[in-house]
Amino acid sequence: MSLKNIVSQKNFPDKPRGTSVTFLSLSEYVNSSLFIYFLIFIVSITFSCNSKNGSEKESFPSSDSSVFYPIHEYLIDQINMVHHDTATIFMYRESNGNKDSLSLSLQQFDEVAKPFLENNIADKSIKKYYRESVFKDETTSSITFSYSTVNDTLPVQNVEVLLDTTSQEVKRIFMSKVNRKGESVITEKMGWKTNKSFFINRITKTFGKESIERISVVWHKN
Repeated sequence: MSLKNIVSQKNFPDKPRGTSVTFLSLSEYVNSSLFIYFLIFIVSITFSCNSKNGSEKESFPSSDSSVFYPIHEYLIDQINMVHHDTATIFMYRESNGNKDSLSLSLQQFDEVAKPFLENNIADKSIKKYYRESVFKDETTSSITFSYSTVNDTLPVQNVEVLLDTTSQEVKRIFMSKVNRKGESVITEKMGWKTNKSFFINRITKTFGKESIERISVVWHKN
């Protein structure tokens, strides 16, 4: 589902009479939607922390009422912004010692970025298997929201969201995945840097043999 469809499903209050209307661009409209998600998220975290005893910050596997940071929506927003900006995109790849680089079309970019969107930890069917922890890193000026699973059969094992302590905007997202396909076990370590780049480090093990692939994708506005 596209980000535009996600936004269109949200119910916004009617404009009070006598007020003016400000029309938002697609980017501003999307960001306002993410801001609403973020406000709900912060209120939920604050309430959760206040209800805990002592200095305990880590929650146990989640209930249906808990609110996760909107990771999936953030990634869709990032991909849509690449399309909106008609960005120039380059991919650098290393596979088993062989290196190459190439320019990507938007369609190719979507395909390479697909592993980031394949699994949504906020989905009701799996959300309860993830626990959340929150900590502040003064050295990097970041607030980190970490999500880890208590179910080792799920593809996404860990996600970390790094927010800037001043702007409260996402700086980076890191994700660890493990997929099993037949006799192969595929481990992916992935990261996304806001408005800049992403990487995927993939290790495939089959019958004791190991294959390593490293992918880095960068883009900039035309």
